[in-house]
Amino acid sequence: MIYTDIKANGDLLHVSKLAIGSAVRMQALSKEELFSIYDCYLEYGGNCIDTARAYAGGRAEELVGEYMKIRGNRNRIIVSTKCGHPNEDGKSRLSYEEMKSDLDTSLKALNTDHVDIYWVHKDDKKEPVEGIIDGLNRLLKSGKIRMIGASNWTVERIASANNYAKESGQIGFGSSQIQWSFADTLSLYFQQYTSLVMDDDSYEWYKKHEMPVFAFSAQAQGFFQKVAAGGLASLDMEVQRNYGSPENMRRLARAQKYAREHEVPLAVPILGYLIQNEVTCIPIIGSDNKEMLLESLLAGEKLVTPEDACWLARG
Repeated sequence: MIYTDIKANGDLLHVSKLAIGSAVRMQALSKEELFSIYDCYLEYGGNCIDTARAYAGGRAEELVGEYMKIRGNRNRIIVSTKCGHPNEDGKSRLSYEEMKSDLDTSLKALNTDHVDIYWVHKDDKKEPVEGIIDGLNRLLKSGKIRMIGASNWTVERIASANNYAKESGQIGFGSSQIQWSFADTLSLYFQQYTSLVMDDDSYEWYKKHEMPVFAFSAQAQGFFQKVAAGGLASLDMEVQRNYGSPENMRRLARAQKYAREHEVPLAVPILGYLIQNEVTCIPIIGSDNKEMLLESLLAGEKLVTPEDACWLARG
């Protein structure tokens, strides 16, 4: 597994180039199956587990915490979790008191005394960035978090927050978490979840400012592998609508060509495109079985070159 160093409040986080998630498909596994998946991920050099206070009503964090407690491996894991998810009525929860409450609850669920990467889960443009940054820096000074990140924030809002942080002598956001994959993605699909999708303007901003991106839905819901195995008709209509474009079929053909010529699973070019991108990217992977996980983990060892990454996306 290859790694990247990310600045964290005067320190560095040595993060594996593939993180692993804890939501959606992972939640369908039994506890034993989930822990076995995490064991395999760590065995192959992975070290970052991504979760959130809002996932499964807090159950996702509890499972990660139970896993680390049973295995006694907290010191091997970069814990990434999130605060400030809006209430069911859509009201934002970005005050210092609300973020601190989320953090204290997360620490208890995770069986730990600190979080390595702490993300503000959703933004609210009506809330001034000044108060959010002030609150997060109070949490940083408490020693309970090592680094702050923005999840589903526009680059304009990140820039505004980081400019204020710099002017006030505080710590700004060190990374961003948005939807990004090898697939050409219809942003309308993710907008219903108030999730942001990588676009050209954002890409150029991240590259210019050298800000790492943690990419969720990095495997495009398994689109490429499923189409390669059973054709478009094998997908449910939602996935077909979101990913079943002529452009993605062309990308699939290029990824298949790469996989054949290099004798690697299809997951290698699909995730390798992100890993070897001009923008530093840590794809967040998920898997419900070890066979699929091992294919994904190969992308952290069988390196796609930057030239190959460009060809895969553009031909």
